[in-house]
Amino acid sequence: MKKTFTLFAAVAYFGLNAQFTSPNTGVTYNLTSLAQAASGTVTNNGDHFLISQNVTISANDKLIIDENTTVKLSKDVMLFVFGQYQTNATQLIYTTNIAGEPYKGIRFEDTSNVSLKNTTIENGGGLRVNTSNFVMDNCIVKNNQTVTGGAASSAAIQFGGTTGISITNSQFLENVGSAIGSGANISVSGIIDNNYFYGNNTSNQNRPQINMGPGGSAGIIITNNQIIGNRNLPMTGGISASALVGGANNVKIENNTIRDNRYGITVAGNSSYGTVAKNIIENNNTQNDPMLGGSGINFIGSGTAVMDVKVSENQLRGNLWGVTLQGTAQANFGSDMPGKENIGKNIFKDNINNGVTYALFNNTPNNLEAKFNCWREGELSNDTMVEDVVTHQVDDTKYGLVNFKPYDCAATQAVNDVNKLKLQVYPNPSQGDFSFKSETSGNIVVTDLSGKLIHSAIVVKGENKISLKASAGVYILNFNNGTSKASSKIVIK
Repeated sequence: MKKTFTLFAAVAYFGLNAQFTSPNTGVTYNLTSLAQAASGTVTNNGDHFLISQNVTISANDKLIIDENTTVKLSKDVMLFVFGQYQTNATQLIYTTNIAGEPYKGIRFEDTSNVSLKNTTIENGGGLRVNTSNFVMDNCIVKNNQTVTGGAASSAAIQFGGTTGISITNSQFLENVGSAIGSGANISVSGIIDNNYFYGNNTSNQNRPQINMGPGGSAGIIITNNQIIGNRNLPMTGGISASALVGGANNVKIENNTIRDNRYGITVAGNSSYGTVAKNIIENNNTQNDPMLGGSGINFIGSGTAVMDVKVSENQLRGNLWGVTLQGTAQANFGSDMPGKENIGKNIFKDNINNGVTYALFNNTPNNLEAKFNCWREGELSNDTMVEDVVTHQVDDTKYGLVNFKPYDCAATQAVNDVNKLKLQVYPNPSQGDFSFKSETSGNIVVTDLSGKLIHSAIVVKGENKISLKASAGVYILNFNNGTSKASSKIVIK
């Protein structure tokens, strides 16, 4: 009787469209053997596979993809994975069968174990990840949509409550919602490292490109990423790590480049603690309304709990505000107090709105430590000059005092520290068709000189043929192999 109920529940969960469910007996499939087992649902068409109805990989079964191919999914089709999923292929693509008819996406359920590599996921309903055993490396996630009943509702990759996830060396390009997200009350910990984000949230809703709820005590680590906005999408922010509805929020946000968004970084909730350090945060001013956004870094909190975030060695230039604090938020911007030591070394320049420069605006009643920072890059400041760009108790008694002395205005720091690799691009100049040769696999991004995305691709070791649809001009090719990055100018005649 129990077995009958379990089977009924599974059918009810997956609905009548679940046309193939693996037997849950420990079987291992690749795409070819899956097409044989799921005849009529998965079809091998030689140059691609077509999934025309829902497929479920059960908890004891495996899908190990070793074919370099394209998998097309029909409208409203979903791939459910409860078992093991692994990509051994060097180039795999998931896409819709018919342009304009997105599939519902891929769900990795809580019992699944996922290693997703060298894969492009495009034109569908994104990914829902409910498992803590999730690793993504060297993938491209682009042009995913919001689909009714789809895998994800507000981000290209949407997480349930998970710990220890890993997303590295990948690209997130022009998805309708955020690139990566979780619910405001859902704890997700793990690492998001060395990825490239461009122009996500094409729906232009009030969302950042990385939109995470509380990181829990294990923490969310967001490091070494490029997060570049499309200035035609003025509602899109950079990074948000939020614990507004409670729960520990351990954050490490370091060594990111964040440009051309509505705002740079927001840390919300007084249960937040950790570090925000060594980020380059520039020109996050796209909405151009200082009452609604434009901060390079914003801390916001409520209640009596003490937010404990150390902020150091960031470079903030060209935002509407440098740093803002709201409610009862607190942060340490530089201190020599025992137990609270922080080197400071934050650099501020030209964070301006309505003709006034704001390096730091302390819109809270809390006193702040903010020593050892360069408040006016390129100038030898005195106390009056620093007071001019710091808003605190001196300006309004309801604000807390900012202790900014001593301060430091050292020479401009280097913006990038990029490992140089020998790139082979030929012919160069070209008419758009050229070869890219590398000693390792990885991925490339081609942008124009303003940073606008032109082309992206996963590349393999050896020679790769690239066809660039672009007008004549100079472009930048950026290569990332997971351990090193390099760039080269290319010329289209």
